[in-house]
Amino acid sequence: MTITNIIALIVAIITCFWGYKLNKGLIAIFGLIIGFALGTEYLPNFITNQTIVYIVSAVIGIAVGLISYNLYLVGIFFLCAIAVFVLCENLGLAENLQTIIGLVAGIISGILGVKFTRPIMIIATSLSGASILTDTAFQMLNFQNNTLSFVISIVLAILGMVYQFNQKESD
Repeated sequence: MTITNIIALIVAIITCFWGYKLNKGLIAIFGLIIGFALGTEYLPNFITNQTIVYIVSAVIGIAVGLISYNLYLVGIFFLCAIAVFVLCENLGLAENLQTIIGLVAGIISGILGVKFTRPIMIIATSLSGASILTDTAFQMLNFQNNTLSFVISIVLAILGMVYQFNQKESD
């Protein structure tokens, strides 16, 4: 059990059950993660020094996080899109097919998230939090069962949705 796993579990629980309440902060965090991940994925094609790649990726991550926070609807789009993409990683399909389904479903979710912010944010944060929670727990236990993982993710997501929808919007 690493500190990263523990942090992932805590963030996943918070996202699943309080995602809508904390959406601006989550949007900034997801923007930072997306920017950093894109930097570390593509910058090595242009920069050979790994330290510089990480520094530039961190700057990109911070910039995308700030942009996402300040451009709220852009942030909503990114949060919903990445949340659904993460959920699709549990489908147990061939990697390329799973990625295509995740991208298409993520883009659709992002567009719908902008149109129907509160309900879509609750659904997206519950789904992604539950998925990350289940994935992390299964990894920590060295347990691989895509069907069970998917079922547990859905059950946790439903619990998260019920809890969030029952909270007053102003709480």
